[in-house]
Amino acid sequence: MAHRKVYLAVGRTNTRIHRFDPLDGDTRVVENVPAYESGYTAMGAQYRGDDKEPLLFAVSGNRLVTIDVEAGTVSDAVVDGLPSGLNWYDGDMDDDGKKLLVASGPAVPSYTIDVVTRTATAGNRPGPGRWDDFAHHPKDGRLISVEGDNGDLLHVDPRKDPMKTVLREGVFLPAEASVSSGSRKSYSATFFDSVGHFYAVDSAGNVNHLDLSGDTVPDRAERIGRGKIPVDGLEVVNGAGRITPMPIPPSYDEIVVTKKSSGSWQSTDPQGKVYSVELTVTAVGKAGGEGKETHRFRISFDLRTAQGAKVEASGVDVTHEDGKVYIDSRTDQLLAAGNSRPIAVQITVPGDPAELPSEYPLDGLRATRLA
Repeated sequence: MAHRKVYLAVGRTNTRIHRFDPLDGDTRVVENVPAYESGYTAMGAQYRGDDKEPLLFAVSGNRLVTIDVEAGTVSDAVVDGLPSGLNWYDGDMDDDGKKLLVASGPAVPSYTIDVVTRTATAGNRPGPGRWDDFAHHPKDGRLISVEGDNGDLLHVDPRKDPMKTVLREGVFLPAEASVSSGSRKSYSATFFDSVGHFYAVDSAGNVNHLDLSGDTVPDRAERIGRGKIPVDGLEVVNGAGRITPMPIPPSYDEIVVTKKSSGSWQSTDPQGKVYSVELTVTAVGKAGGEGKETHRFRISFDLRTAQGAKVEASGVDVTHEDGKVYIDSRTDQLLAAGNSRPIAVQITVPGDPAELPSEYPLDGLRATRLA
């Protein structure tokens, strides 16, 4: 099972779940899921179907924390056989979504937690280093991780003692810590897409990509974007999920975009409304407000996946999947630093016209610089 987005645990205490889109860097706190005061790490995802949010499991001390993203609930219960008083780092679910493997310090046994019976079974020791998450490769099931101190790519084999083996040295840049107090310099959230591309997010929110879909391991990973994902300087402490393959190259270099409604009218095929909107991109960085010469750009926003839902615009390429629309400029067109370009967009939304809003909200509207 794979979705377009994965889930990040953010904040060592008062931990919140964020939903992260690796394609455009869109990172939003899941507002209906409350904070967990004590904090949790070592998280895994149990998928429940294409049209449902996964159930997330994490560990806090000797307690199993269950996060139901769809219902907006967080609950916990003591795990029989799991030691208390330890810090947990790595976590991932098995393919059946019934067992969560977690690891703590180098010489502390790992534990496999049955999330149904809430019982833990001790396993082999992790081995040395600062590696804070692992993820199963979708093709061969190997657990893959990254050493934060030096960027080594690791294979974690639960059958060995210690479990850690270095696959290749220095593949990633050394991890950065966030600005929050006590943050670790670690790769704290790792995940795959369903064909074998590996992604690693460090504590500060830098996102990295490595193509492990083939038989060879590349010498160097690619750091995506020109900045960190937006989590308000908090520490990314863990991650869970698997994504569908990227339909277009990712970009996180955010620039300014504004919207102006140009009216709407009813449609009959499908029944619903068509919204006319003018989106204007400006070659200015959103975070720093500095001009950025832009040759190509991407605009993205939310649009639920439903039969008949579509976006049309001339001179651009439109991709619509898993609740998001991505509008990419088709060719290099110089937009000098500080200058703007309008794009006329028509958005078709199926539904009862009387219940649809008069102006489409364009939730999640953002623009990124591609080149």
